[in-house]
Amino acid sequence: MSTRGALIGLVLIITGVTPALAEDDPRWLLSTSVNYSVGDYGTNKDTTIVSVPVTFGVRPVDQLWISLTLPWIYQSSENVVVTAGGVAVRKKGGSGKFARPERSTSESGVGDLLLKVSYTVLEERDFVPEIAPYVKIKFPTADSDRGLGTGEFDETIGVDLSKRLIDGLFGFVTLSYTFVGDPPGTNFRDSFGWSVGPAYSIGPLSLFTFLDGSTAISPGQSDPLELRVGAEYRLTRALKFTGAVTRGLSNGSADWGVSAGFTFRF
Repeated sequence: MSTRGALIGLVLIITGVTPALAEDDPRWLLSTSVNYSVGDYGTNKDTTIVSVPVTFGVRPVDQLWISLTLPWIYQSSENVVVTAGGVAVRKKGGSGKFARPERSTSESGVGDLLLKVSYTVLEERDFVPEIAPYVKIKFPTADSDRGLGTGEFDETIGVDLSKRLIDGLFGFVTLSYTFVGDPPGTNFRDSFGWSVGPAYSIGPLSLFTFLDGSTAISPGQSDPLELRVGAEYRLTRALKFTGAVTRGLSNGSADWGVSAGFTFRF
């Protein structure tokens, strides 16, 4: 039985890692969710971000998953911009498209397209976790003129580790490194990200808690750090629902966030 964590939606943006328990060897995946967050990210004004990603995945061979995610994004101001490495704060006095506008306005539209390829190199054994390295590429399909993206490619390499600890208790660890593209007039830093936490399965219900963190991509911005608590309910062998609440623990993260969605595997 596989216990690999599944990255559903915009992984380093809002929801992060979601446990995928009791898999039945699916070959196709279709998922969507609604993710809401609000925070000032160390500025003097709150920014509200709503993301509705749709993910389609396929497993052509047992160890390989390939997925495409395309989100719709709404944000209440242009003080921050979402990237594959996290959330970047737009600075006053900057240059180019990434300079903070004098008057912030609400914008909505298609976000950046995300391609992920994951391959299980080692299946779980008695004292060995399942190991699944992955590569992600963010394609700049979002409108950077409207503050919905940076207009640059981002690339991420990472690895998911998962292990049944005892009975229904599972442990998950994700490590990643993102090469963040620089829009004109900026000098973003690459980002190291991590996520760690347990999940406990009781029949069709799984409860999970994760601590998610990364290094900031904007100079002078705090490193993002947040706590995420949620549940996953498997209605049928193919259909499951997931919900979570997130609390930011630093100025680099949103103050609060909630998410709800479903995944259909067949």
